[in-house]
Amino acid sequence: MNDNQAKALPAEVPVIIAGAGPVGMVLAIVLARQGIRALVLEKRARINELPRARGINVRSVEILTQLDLGEDLRADALPPLWSRSFTYTERMAGELVGIMPGNMAPGSTAAFSPCEYRIAAQDKLDPMLYRKALALGCDIRFGHEVTGFRDVAGGIEATVAVAGGGTRELRAQWLLAADGGQSALREAAGIGNSHYATYKSFVGTHFHADLSRFTAGREGALIWTLAPGFIGVFHPLDGKTTWAGHMMYDPSRDQPDTWSSAEVVRRLQALIGAPEGEQPAIDLHKHYTYTLTAAVSERFRQGRLLLAGDAAHRTLPHGGWGLNTGIHSAHNLAWKLAAVVSGEAPEALLDTYDAERRETALRNSAFAEVNAGHTEKMMRALRESSSVEERRRIVEASRQYGNWTGLDLGIHYEGSAGRGAFVSDDIPAPAVANPVIDYVPHAKPGWRAPHFWGRTAQQRIRVSSVMLFDGGFTLLAGPQGQAWVDAARALAGTSPLPAIKAWRVAADGDLAPESVDFCALYGIGADGAVLVRPDGHVAWRVPGAAADPGRALREALDRTLCREA
Repeated sequence: MNDNQAKALPAEVPVIIAGAGPVGMVLAIVLARQGIRALVLEKRARINELPRARGINVRSVEILTQLDLGEDLRADALPPLWSRSFTYTERMAGELVGIMPGNMAPGSTAAFSPCEYRIAAQDKLDPMLYRKALALGCDIRFGHEVTGFRDVAGGIEATVAVAGGGTRELRAQWLLAADGGQSALREAAGIGNSHYATYKSFVGTHFHADLSRFTAGREGALIWTLAPGFIGVFHPLDGKTTWAGHMMYDPSRDQPDTWSSAEVVRRLQALIGAPEGEQPAIDLHKHYTYTLTAAVSERFRQGRLLLAGDAAHRTLPHGGWGLNTGIHSAHNLAWKLAAVVSGEAPEALLDTYDAERRETALRNSAFAEVNAGHTEKMMRALRESSSVEERRRIVEASRQYGNWTGLDLGIHYEGSAGRGAFVSDDIPAPAVANPVIDYVPHAKPGWRAPHFWGRTAQQRIRVSSVMLFDGGFTLLAGPQGQAWVDAARALAGTSPLPAIKAWRVAADGDLAPESVDFCALYGIGADGAVLVRPDGHVAWRVPGAAADPGRALREALDRTLCREA
């Protein structure tokens, strides 16, 4: 618990965040770093300590690294030996079907990012985020559930149920619903789904066991068991003895809610398939049932209520995009809300959160559903195959399942042109054979600004461009773009405009690029410039010089911040 628990609740705050999961914590952290005080209310008695989701893609790691959590994440992540591939077996201790390399291995995306994919479950991530939020002075209260709300003049009034009985009425300017897939606040607002589907059912488990004699030489981020009647998947959580296991079941035939702990252990033993007399001891900590669900809410904003995380969107776990989509949404929303609360932007900016993030939620959900169908088709083919060689060919053909750099680092808001917080241009994005797998870095507005290494002029510190985009707007100008830098510095902080960090990117400039043609990478001329938003997405780019760079830059900021309205 934290020291805030004993304090009286404040009667009024700028922002209330309902939910202290990873999305609620990222929202609180980013807002705090921009000077916005939020009150986080969580109905549980403590921070989550269950593994839950565990795949953290490269873009999410970039965001968490900007929040000074990169080293903590690396220390708590699954060792690299386990993250290089997915393993397919008949049963864990039985015949090896195949090993499929993925893009999660160290170095896989080094050309495109300073960060790497991490496999770190929520029992590590959630406490890490919680500690960071506390260190930044965030006010987090457990045993407090936001059960309802109503709009009032200039704000919102939330009803809060307190553990032990009683309710409180609190006033805030904004209410952020990060209260999970069964969001009471989404239901109270009457917000339905524009997309909804249910899939297979599973029994999830969390246990300790020494399985090393069965996994040696076949380590994998996922270890699938494919034998008929023994379909499941094992998730190594520490590369040692901590595991999550998931067993598929048929709700029309099985009643797993009636299974005892001993029965669950017996079924895990069956998936492992150790020889007689060699069954490993299993220390089962928890088991539960769940049905996979995909859903995207029909809107993410209703007045002063904003949905985030699973309250806004749920994806199937195939590809691990649920947690990541939530982190990206929190990152997108936090800077916009901070701009509105601080007076830098009108409320209309928050409509771009809905436009941009619903676009990507639908895209990521579709990807996960394709992966789910692909996985089911692959498993059926594996079961029906007649030889080891045939099964290996089937596994090798399943490349997309573990390779998604295009979807990860190619994150963009192309469909939101005209409704998003960026000034679109008519230069098309590079064509790729498979937008899920393939990534070509570029700086079209609405897309994640590409990474390159450079050295600062004064300290000669090596830095990735990605890390420059933290906390505020950033302008990168070409070697002959000093006029843009001067204009940005003149505008910076001119009320009510936000601060702008400006860099001339050149061998003799503020930032000297390493082994890259910056202008070619960002699609500008030597006297052009690119404006990047606080969440690392390109807001605007201009190919060359302008007669009045200050006016052009101000107009771009006004359009990005929806100040034109």
